[in-house]
Amino acid sequence: MKYEEYISMDMDDKFKYFMETRLPTNRTSSYWVNWNKVKENISDYEIMLNTMNYLVGKDDIENRANELLGEQPDLIRTIPLLMACRDDNINVLHYDDQFNMSNEHLDFNNPNDDIHKYIEFMKESGLLSFLKNHVSRSLVDYAYGVEVGLDSNGRKNRSGTENENILERNLQLLIKHNPSCEYMIQATANSIKDKWNVLVPEALESGRKGGRRYDGAVFNRKTGKVLVIETNFYGGGGSKLKAVAGEFSEMYGHFLSAATDVDFAWISDGPGWDTAKNPMREAFDVIPNIINLSMVNDGYLSDIVK
Repeated sequence: MKYEEYISMDMDDKFKYFMETRLPTNRTSSYWVNWNKVKENISDYEIMLNTMNYLVGKDDIENRANELLGEQPDLIRTIPLLMACRDDNINVLHYDDQFNMSNEHLDFNNPNDDIHKYIEFMKESGLLSFLKNHVSRSLVDYAYGVEVGLDSNGRKNRSGTENENILERNLQLLIKHNPSCEYMIQATANSIKDKWNVLVPEALESGRKGGRRYDGAVFNRKTGKVLVIETNFYGGGGSKLKAVAGEFSEMYGHFLSAATDVDFAWISDGPGWDTAKNPMREAFDVIPNIINLSMVNDGYLSDIVK
């Protein structure tokens, strides 16, 4: 279906077509592991980890650790990594047989002269036992596995940036085929005014401070108009979807709809909208250009700009 046909449809049919053409995921192959980040995080520790290999499999590992870390206290910096921990400053709770509690602060980046407390932490946490009994390969290889696991925690953020990356790639294609257009990402009203001399009304939901930052903006020199763009993808449901639909409806209806030389497109997708059909349907009554990734792929974004 072409954009002209979609935009002229009855609202119920338009919403139905939007829902029927959504994608099940926006995850590309690069979503799963950021290998460059993994490599960078290990590179600073590689020599120290190779030195720590000395402890692997040692029967008297506690004494050996005392000797090694006493001579080279900088090796203490590797302990959080070996424990799959991002924090290099931690607090540890201790208690005795009578459950008398005390707190101990450990700074792994700047260890003091008391090496014993770091050895004790390695012992009580099970790290010494692990190095003695369960590591058969180099600690560098082990650390790579740890980093891959830690990197999985970043997938939630990557899911959000994935849509922004998809948007930028499509904007690059758009200006390639439309030489009269320019684009920017993370655009604000000030940056748009400075670059293209178009006034975008400041649109912020209640209680929010600072200028709004749009995921993208496109300027058409032939028409003198700017299209501001927001994009998101929801793999699951939740109250946030209703809030976002309301926020964007208010933003367009109260601020952008009456602005001269400014238009708005909301690119949203994902199975999450199955749990928030009513808020999205209500948004269709306010915002003309609500499209999904399949529609972007079909050239709708270029048609809106033109």
